[in-house]
Amino acid sequence: MFLIPAEQKSKLQLQWSDLIQGLAGSPRHAREVWVLLDKHYSEPQRSFHNFTHIQSMLRHAEDRRADIHNFPVVSLAIWFHDMVYDTHANNNELKSAELAGELMMRMEINPTVIMHVQQCILATARHEVADFKNRAADIPLFLDIALTILGAPKDVYQQYSRAIRNEFRWLEAPAYRAGRLKVLKRFADREQLYFHPIMAAQFDAQARANIAWEIKKLTFV
Repeated sequence: MFLIPAEQKSKLQLQWSDLIQGLAGSPRHAREVWVLLDKHYSEPQRSFHNFTHIQSMLRHAEDRRADIHNFPVVSLAIWFHDMVYDTHANNNELKSAELAGELMMRMEINPTVIMHVQQCILATARHEVADFKNRAADIPLFLDIALTILGAPKDVYQQYSRAIRNEFRWLEAPAYRAGRLKVLKRFADREQLYFHPIMAAQFDAQARANIAWEIKKLTFV
């Protein structure tokens, strides 16, 4: 599910190298970090949270480049935000932000960029624009990009739904349904799923339809 072909991974590696080069980061350490990114996002339990997800988010970011204040911050946040993904844990966002900070320092990235990338990652814990000190301007749009899968065409969303279940295959069905329904209903109850008006216009209606479909599916089994 959502596995990336080898040639697409090679293109991602070039994008990664260009990004770090544009930030005047250490090329040697950028190569080392790429190896770690590949290791993490290629973990066998990742049916959705893998390089295909990263590639999709990077494409959506490129589509909205004109609306992004600091494109490298958003790009780095996309690369790092799911680097730690353990379905048995509840602190993946914190661990990903910490690891991102460590790796960006190793690559000699600007400290302000590091701080704003970590803020973006931490905000995905509840997909809310948290009140960080010196908050990154792009957090709302970054969160919108992270949720584009909710507004995908129905067949893609259904594949995503199956992939998420597969990532939690260790969890018994009743427990999974309860946890997944809690997440979905929290999104369904939100007055605003997407912060940017263009993203809302593009994705909100389909996202709500997809969420309603999955809630119904999980409720009447």
